[in-house]
Amino acid sequence: MKRLVLAFLAIIAMPLAAQQRRALALPDFLTLDRPSEPAISPDGRWIAYTVTTTDLQANRRKTDLWLAPASGTGQAQKVSTDSLGGRSAKWSPDGTTIAYISSRGGTPQVVLYAVQSGTRRNVTTISTGADGVIWSPTGRMLAFVSDVYPSCSDDACNQRRTTEDEHRPSRARVYDGLLYRHWTQYEDGLRSHIFVVDADGRAPARDLLAGKDYDSPVPPFGGSEQYAFSADGRSIAFTTKLATRDQAWTTNLDIYTVPVAGGEPTLSTAGMNGGESTPLFTADGRYLAFLSQERANFESDRWRLMVKDLRSGQVREVTRNWDYNILEYAFLPGGNDLVALADKRQRHIGVHIVFATGDVHEILPGMDPSGLSVASATAGPEMAMTSDAVDQPPQVYSWSISHQNPHPPLAITHLNADRLAGVAMNPAREFGWTGAGGDSVFGLLLTPPNFDPSRRYPVLVLIHGGPQGAWYDGFGSRWAPQMFAAPGYVVAMLNPRGSTGFGQRFTDGISRDWGGKVYEDIMNGVDVVARLPYVDSTRMAAAGGSYGGYMINWINGHSDRFKALISHAGVFNLEAMAGATEELWFTEWEFGGPYWQNRQDYERWSPHRFVQNFHTPTLVIHGALDYRVPETEGMQMFTALQRQNVPSRFLSFPDEGHWIGKPQNQLVWWTNVHE
Repeated sequence: MKRLVLAFLAIIAMPLAAQQRRALALPDFLTLDRPSEPAISPDGRWIAYTVTTTDLQANRRKTDLWLAPASGTGQAQKVSTDSLGGRSAKWSPDGTTIAYISSRGGTPQVVLYAVQSGTRRNVTTISTGADGVIWSPTGRMLAFVSDVYPSCSDDACNQRRTTEDEHRPSRARVYDGLLYRHWTQYEDGLRSHIFVVDADGRAPARDLLAGKDYDSPVPPFGGSEQYAFSADGRSIAFTTKLATRDQAWTTNLDIYTVPVAGGEPTLSTAGMNGGESTPLFTADGRYLAFLSQERANFESDRWRLMVKDLRSGQVREVTRNWDYNILEYAFLPGGNDLVALADKRQRHIGVHIVFATGDVHEILPGMDPSGLSVASATAGPEMAMTSDAVDQPPQVYSWSISHQNPHPPLAITHLNADRLAGVAMNPAREFGWTGAGGDSVFGLLLTPPNFDPSRRYPVLVLIHGGPQGAWYDGFGSRWAPQMFAAPGYVVAMLNPRGSTGFGQRFTDGISRDWGGKVYEDIMNGVDVVARLPYVDSTRMAAAGGSYGGYMINWINGHSDRFKALISHAGVFNLEAMAGATEELWFTEWEFGGPYWQNRQDYERWSPHRFVQNFHTPTLVIHGALDYRVPETEGMQMFTALQRQNVPSRFLSFPDEGHWIGKPQNQLVWWTNVHE
């Protein structure tokens, strides 16, 4: 954060003539090339990564696979050559081959790319498609996932079932239990199963979970980090949630292990009531590491790093003295120490975890890393990652860590440099204030392009979702701070109680108190921003999504200090939301049980009870495929505003869910927000 403060002061001191550059334009933002999924070769010499490009007119995005020297010298080369690109690269243990996913034939399949010869060959031809490929430690086998009918034992059966479903005379759905829809899709009878296939591709892929009516990984967010080969390659550990009656109101994910040769999965995390995820074996095969949450049915409990001794069966928490989430992790070569990513103080940080003692040492100062990848066959840790900041779109970096002679990470990519050469973007800086009960609360402040401290600017206050989430010093692909600042706004990103990165006690402080202390935190922060000498406190707006949308709705019933409000996917009627959302564990944790058992808290904190106080002009945005906060919440909000004669607009996206992702839809979203 010191870097950000110094940069901010430098901008203030800069001559105005030198600052006159153009603001970030919406077409620029929507079509920036974005790298992700860095994968460093076992010898640390090469980095494969994905670049997503956008064709705004065609309303589509494409991913391509690239390969670049980890030294930063030499030209990057494109690995995927077909029009549909490639993604999700994984290196073979000997470093000669890259496995990746290609949709060249219309259905995604596993492709192998020989690095030296540049030749490619398909390993799979499965009709249901492949995703999330990983290698076995011996390099003889690959694992991937595919959505299949669990009762089918071969690909011919899945093809037949798919054809039968496509030709059903009625599209009626019949359900006898929960979950019957999730995130953006209704339950369709398909399950994500783990398959294995020999790397030579001579034999058909085998479903290791055939007949099992559950998913691995668990949708909608799980990826290849949710399953891993054992050190000897004879078994695979995977994350799942059993399809039991309580699956809609429990967060109890577990880790199972299944033999690669076939057999019944066995439970590896017995007796643990919270969620478990992200299994990984140590190189010597003795330990199974995984992430775990201690409290049942709380999706935002702290993610702890655990290890199970496979000889004794004993489980211990490695990071027992660390009060922040572990987000990603990998073992370092030559032992069992780990490098991990965590969230702390409005940033993602890198940490070195000592396996034997649990000591945590912060590394990568000044970076905001993600997509961690570690070389497995080097004497010292060689890593790849992506990193960004509010004023810096993401790039791929390599890093050779040395405690004796540390040096900063090396930028491997320089994407968008020409496009952004004349664009003015300021860094964010941290600011703080006193919240409810005397607690310290923090946020990030961003000034507009070509900022002049002698002028006074309108303010946009941003409230994050979750509610257990945070604004970070990151560029963003949807709610991008620079795009909010571009028209000439001071942007205040507030992290009140409920935010992550400030310790679990602070995160817990919002549950069952959605409009209480957190509202005081927010308004106290607004007071601080309003007193800044370059802020016009008579022209303030606020915007938020999900829980942030809820808080916008709550503010509309409790304050008249904003000139305009933007409510995206916001909760309006808590009882109605609880009866229609698919993830019941969310509302039942946040409000102490089902609404019929604890109606008092649902009524106390529901914005719909304060409609008579609505006065502020409001833009309401919702996606019709949003099943976590159903679109009827936005409809009710808009109806209430209209009936109260409050100037308002309803922006509905019939083909989007909780997030707005399609390029042309994002163009409409930003256009309406800026208007």
